[in-house]
Amino acid sequence: MMEKVLLVDMDKCTGCKQCSLACSLTKEDLFDPDRGRIKILKKEEIALGLQLVCEQCESHPCVASCPNGALSRDETTGIITVDENLCTSQGACVDACIYYAIRLHPETKKPMFCDLCGGDPYCVKHCVPEALQWVDKSEDLTKTKRKLRSTRIAMYKELKKEAA
Repeated sequence: MMEKVLLVDMDKCTGCKQCSLACSLTKEDLFDPDRGRIKILKKEEIALGLQLVCEQCESHPCVASCPNGALSRDETTGIITVDENLCTSQGACVDACIYYAIRLHPETKKPMFCDLCGGDPYCVKHCVPEALQWVDKSEDLTKTKRKLRSTRIAMYKELKKEAA
């Protein structure tokens, strides 16, 4: 089986939040974008939808930041998971995430981030504009993923500056 990657294209995102709603439904059994593992920021005046989602990055600073070892990365799939029994909700992983993709659950205070639904991301199936795509990994697509990610993070930092 070929390894796959999640491509996240800000330019195709309409900000509809269907991905976040689909995620909250599959993870929490209710429709609540605040409980989705993908966060969509909207800037209406420029028709921007900006996705913040775990990139399952190579450096995974969230894993290293956890003082209790509650986060781990599967070496085969690259998917990061949390052991809620070890987690003490300190939030070090939230601060460590360089992609602003980890939030604490509103009730349990445990970290919430994308785990790619174990290799079959539900959000992708509900992204009508195809801003989210689950594609076979290749060298070219890895470069594309990095470029898309850099563009999104640069825009996020710009939006944060404007809001300050």
